[in-house]
Amino acid sequence: MAGPQSPSKPIRDTCYYDGMCGLCQRSRRILTTLDWLHRLDFRDMTKVPPAELPVPMIEAMQGMPMRTRQSRVLVGYPAVRRALLQTPLGFLPTLLLYVPGISYLGGRVYRIIAANRGRQACTVHHA
Repeated sequence: MAGPQSPSKPIRDTCYYDGMCGLCQRSRRILTTLDWLHRLDFRDMTKVPPAELPVPMIEAMQGMPMRTRQSRVLVGYPAVRRALLQTPLGFLPTLLLYVPGISYLGGRVYRIIAANRGRQACTVHHA
């Protein structure tokens, strides 16, 4: 069990991303840019001990996992949707992602992108 939280540091949702994946790094940068209220925390799951991940590594590699402030665990589309909801600019548009038909379609599209990310978009480019 974790110790008491410091009153000066708010508890934030934590997103775990694949630091070896260019697409994942870009997604983190976009979310960080949108998150000027600092409601999200990001951790590179390739540098986190496996025991600290909210899900087993094999599941984490299939979609971005997130541990919410309320200790709920979300993976993939629900995690990205929740992350966007925490950002000031993403809040209103993200409400559309909760519509049942859109939610179903979004989940399917996310799974396709996640399954193919290693073959298409995960090359890390160095400046």
